[in-house]
Amino acid sequence: MPTASDEWLPLIARNSDITVLLDVGALMLNYSNSELARCWLRLRKEAKAVVFFLDDDINVMSRDGTVESFASSCYSERLGECLVYLDDVHTRGTDLKLPHNACAAVTLGSKVTKDRLVQGW
Repeated sequence: MPTASDEWLPLIARNSDITVLLDVGALMLNYSNSELARCWLRLRKEAKAVVFFLDDDINVMSRDGTVESFASSCYSERLGECLVYLDDVHTRGTDLKLPHNACAAVTLGSKVTKDRLVQGW
């Protein structure tokens, strides 16, 4: 049976304007963050890398599957070439300098309150 992640990620990937996924609703739970990053990067051929969290460390995965610290990566200054995935926990308190034209998809769930949504946004 398909899960929300299996259904939503391909839909999000098809929209080439969306480069940021804010999983406030915690709908992507059947993927680890690195699995989601790898899948989204595979679906979006034009993206050079994807930024995501492993535990509490922000990382970047390049197209060849190499994962490195975001801070020391060349992509820390080139977020316009990257996809960005923030899981539910990291949608609050993460400050990235996204390009002014970045477009995000925000997931909602039954337990998302107005406060959580606004904080995650």
